Amino acid sequence: MSEVQHLSISLWNANGLRTTTVHEVLSHCLSSTLLFITETWLLSPSLLPTDWMQYHVYGVPVPSANRGSMGVTALVSPSCSFPVSQLPSPNRYTLSLKVGSFRIHCLYVPPPLSTSEFMNVLSSIPSLPNTFICGDFNARLGDLTGDALVSSRGAAMARWLADRSLTVLNGPLAHGIPTWVGFRDDREMSSIIDMFLTNASLLSPRLDIASDLSLGSDHRLLTLSFSFAQSSASELSSDTPDTTTHPRRLWNLSRLGEPDPCQLYQDTFRASAAPLLSQLKRLVQHPPSSRPPIDDLNASLNSIIYRSLDSSVGDRPPRPSHWKKYWTQQLQDAADFRNRCYRRWRRAFGIDKVYWWHQHQQANVSFRQAVANAKRLSWQAFCKSLESDFTKAISKVKQLKRRHH
Repeated sequence: MSEVQHLSISLWNANGLRTTTVHEVLSHCLSSTLLFITETWLLSPSLLPTDWMQYHVYGVPVPSANRGSMGVTALVSPSCSFPVSQLPSPNRYTLSLKVGSFRIHCLYVPPPLSTSEFMNVLSSIPSLPNTFICGDFNARLGDLTGDALVSSRGAAMARWLADRSLTVLNGPLAHGIPTWVGFRDDREMSSIIDMFLTNASLLSPRLDIASDLSLGSDHRLLTLSFSFAQSSASELSSDTPDTTTHPRRLWNLSRLGEPDPCQLYQDTFRASAAPLLSQLKRLVQHPPSSRPPIDDLNASLNSIIYRSLDSSVGDRPPRPSHWKKYWTQQLQDAADFRNRCYRRWRRAFGIDKVYWWHQHQQANVSFRQAVANAKRLSWQAFCKSLESDFTKAISKVKQLKRRHH
């Protein structure tokens, strides 16, 4: 019997990722299994300050500038229940992972590449079943995605899509919704260049584009969520054993204090537990000669409780361990204000649009300054804690030595 699994993949072009702001985008991806970030500008051996597992195709240095260009990063949630491994990159622009039985290729193809070079990049990606290709293609596909025009790259890419039997999920799931929105010369411009492609069979796919969320980039955050039957994805990565520890589950238990959710939980539990209750009564009334399957009975009870909580109050993802360390209420307020300014700009007309764009830009500067201040204060607090606790300092030094050897 096929087992139905769920996967959620987020995608975002950072247009230059500041390591101190990665926590903000992660705060909007707590329900995602993976987050792919393009145009990170990260140079080797940079690592992001997060407990999400990270994989990188690093960028290249920019002459006379203290940064890189291009670059792709994948962050895997601590709650991911699938085995994840990095595959050899088919080209310098693509990061490739194996997630369970899916192959996911994320790329950033810079605009200066010619159409023929662009097609060479696409053609180098292996054509295998259960493949996803996502990223910033810098190609416009016109009616296929609901974009306003077809670029030369887009025309060539459309032919390649047909040859590979790949579906552009932006078309059926988010037709006409821009993934890039800019404001230049007091005029709003938009395009659909960040995309998800696949040849896999998906159940109940959904593509959410965060049109009203400002993250300091002119690209939107995309999240593809879907279910799939395990048999449709062949075996569960038979070549990679699943040694992942399943995460602790959390629910919105405070909602049990509300009459309606509490009643729904009780009704669901009673209905679901009836078969188990009958089985337990039979065991008590007619004790078997051998020990009953205690572990199976316990697992059945836990499953009933979990399903009842899911249907009544809903679960919630655990916050990453770095959350309290870096994300203060001041940062949350600054991020919320920036998003409010961005939403006002999105809905404004005429001269008001110019006003709210400048308000949004100023709010973005203020937010980044607040992040820098929070980082400095966090570092000072860390140093003071080491000064006052010699044992902790020695332990930290040993930890750093192990990390760099």
